[in-house]
Parts: sequence; C-alpha cells; structure tokens
Amino acid sequence: MSFRPYRVGQWIPSDLKFPDKWLANFITEVQIKYKDKLALLMALHPPAEDEETADGETPPIVAHGTEEDLGLHPPVQELLKAIISDPEINMFFHQMFWQQYKNPDGSKRTRIPCWQLMIILIDYIMTTAPEYNKTSLVGLPINVILNWPMATTAGFSAFLNDKVNRLFKSILNYWGKFLSSSASCHVLTDDPRHGWFGEDAMQTMPNFVQEFKCKPNEKHYGFTSWDDFFTREFRDGIRPVASPEDDSIVANACESAPYQISTAVKKRDFFWAKHQRYSLDFILNMSNLAKQFHGGTVYQAYLSATSYHRWHSPVSGTIYKTELVDGSYYSATHDIQDSPASANICMSQGYLAQVAARGIIYIQADNPHIGLMCFVSLGMSEVSSNEITIEEKDKVKKGDQLGMFHYGGSTHLLIFRPGVNIEFDTRGQTPGLHTENIHVKSKIATVHPST
Repeated sequence: MSFRPYRVGQWIPSDLKFPDKWLANFITEVQIKYKDKLALLMALHPPAEDEETADGETPPIVAHGTEEDLGLHPPVQELLKAIISDPEINMFFHQMFWQQYKNPDGSKRTRIPCWQLMIILIDYIMTTAPEYNKTSLVGLPINVILNWPMATTAGFSAFLNDKVNRLFKSILNYWGKFLSSSASCHVLTDDPRHGWFGEDAMQTMPNFVQEFKCKPNEKHYGFTSWDDFFTREFRDGIRPVASPEDDSIVANACESAPYQISTAVKKRDFFWAKHQRYSLDFILNMSNLAKQFHGGTVYQAYLSATSYHRWHSPVSGTIYKTELVDGSYYSATHDIQDSPASANICMSQGYLAQVAARGIIYIQADNPHIGLMCFVSLGMSEVSSNEITIEEKDKVKKGDQLGMFHYGGSTHLLIFRPGVNIEFDTRGQTPGLHTENIHVKSKIATVHPST
C-alpha cells in the first residue's frame, strides 16, 4: 500500500493508517457507549436507500422515542434540527456522506458512513478533552470525523454556507467552555501513553518544566483546565526578543514553521488546491485599508499541536486597528481527481487565509521603512477562537503579546505594503509543509531602506 500525505504540518500524520486506526477505535468506543442513542436516531431518521450505514449493516429498529429523548448537547441538537428541517442543509449533509463513497479510494479508508453517526460522535466529543497520542490527532477530532465528507463537492459548499458555519461555531464555543473548565483536566496526567505529562508526550516536548511556567509538584502541573495548559506561557528569558532596540529587525510573531512567502500579492486572485494564492481584499475582510497592501508581501507560517500558541508583536509601534472575523471552520480545498484525504487543513493554508475565522491586527510601525503592517491569525478547524488581548491606540514594543489561539494549533500571516524592502530569514529552510519551528520573538526578517 502506498501512503500519500494526509495531514502535515505536525498536526495529523502523513501515514493514512494512523488516522484510520484512530477513527476506527473512536467509532467503536462511541458505538458501545452511545448504543441506545445511535439506535434511536437511526430509527427516527434512517439513511436513504442509496446511503450506507456503519459497516454496511441495516440500522437497528427502535419502536418509540423522539429527538428530545436523545439527550444531545444543545448546539448538537440544533445541528440535528437543521439537518432534519432545513432543505438546503439536509441536502448538503445527505450528499456529502453519499459522495464520499464515489471516490475509488474511499472504500479502502476508515470514514464516517452517515450523518446520523456524525451527530452522535460530535455529541460525545462535547465533554471530552484531547488525549495525547503519537499520531498527533490531539486537537482536531471533529476535523477527522469530517475529513472525507468535507472533501466532496457537497462538503465544499456546505462548509462555506453561513448557516452551517453558525451551527458549528455554536458547537465549538460550547466545547470551548468545557475545555476551559476543570473537568477537562482529566487528560493532564502522567499516563505514559495518553497523558500530557507522560513519557510519550514529554518526548515531543523536551525540557517542558524548564521552558514553561508550570508547577510540576502540583496536580495537573498547576494548570486549571485543558485551555490553561494549551495557552501556557514560556518562563521569563526563554524566548528573548531579537535586537529589541533595532527597528530594522522583524521578530517572529509565533512559535511557527515557515509555510509560504508571496510577493506582489494581488487585490484578488484565484486559489486552487495546488496553487495557494492570496486575495488581500478577502483576507482583510474587504477593509478600506486593504488597498494599502495591494502588491505587497505575505509571509505565512503554521503552529504545531504541541507548540506555544500566543502571538507577539513583530515590530514596535502603535496598534492602528483590530478586527475579529467569523469565517468557515471546515472548508478546505481539494482536487476532485485525488483522494479526499488531500482536502486537509494544512495543505489548504493559503486558501484558509481568505475564508477562515481570523483575527486582524494593523500595526503602525515605528520604523518608517515599514509603516503600516498587518498581523493575521487564522483559526483552523477546531481552533476557531482568536483572542486579541490589545486595543486600538495601544503602544507595543517588539515582542509584546498581541493575543492567542485557543484549543488547537493554527497558522498566521505577516503582511507588508508594496515598496517595503524586506528580506526573510527562514534558517536555510525552503518554506513549505515540512519545515521546522523558528522560535517566537527571534529574528524572522530584516527591513532595508527602500530603493
């Protein structure tokens, strides 16, 4: 069997057998624990004659019950209601789960067979926190559930639909409340395989105690929730600011790996699966300020699941404007001739800059050779929460905190106006999907006087 990229960027492994195994085990676990719920839902709303059910079996028949008897979490109940009652959403979800079987590679892979099972799986996730495991499937369980259906034509349309995105925003916000509660600490243990302080996890986060603020002698290392752990801070002095008094040096805004550098970026451009171009008007939410960046430079880099997830100012200056933009959560580009596995979030990072939930921060740099620049945080999949922690007119020094991602990893952009003579330092790496992290606050670029 040949293995093609599945999820890269240190988020989900390139080898198909790992997510397949994870998903198969997850389906089995939920089918056992939620057997009655699944049976009732399948009886109330059986798949159409041309749809398949789990393992091709006939759904079990239950005589009595209503949707209320399922006891679903409120936002999942709302999704179910929409699939049942909204003709457009009903068509999306029936078609995406049906279309996933039409790809010749689909029969070989583990996938969610129908939207009814999807509902029960998502409901189960609402009160669970991500365990650690070596496959890197640590923060994107819903993304794995939707991997195949979201790669279909119907899925591509569905996850650009405003109504669908509002439903999933409610689901993710609801899950986020759990991940911010003490109940989510159940995975912050020293269990060798699945605990975040266990042997396997510490191999991927060496020097954790020395680098991060924590209390290893206390329960859960002193963290009060999964999100508290996820948004952990470096100890003082661990990530010094590059050349703090030299405004020609641009600091790395996130602990991140270079993905792409684009110059002469257009106001509008086409974006396809294999050509991740940028459209500045869309990225900047049709702001009047976007025209200042037409023809400029975009640097993009991604964060890994086990990385540091706070953002820091790349330059010294004044916060000119901030904006939070609601966007799509599970839209990804795909090549219909390829496996739906190619519709992955990391491979779609350029495309996501236009459509994902994002935070936009304009900074008027003190260096006149930079002038107005822009930092954009892009929430990918479950990582929908972009928190901006500064306000307009605030003065910031290079390296000061701007905000943070919650609940998962993501990607970010630095955008510079045309005429800014900038030279990036990617530490000898060619930007792409297999680069290594560059330390936050370290040098990422040098700005020279304009010629």
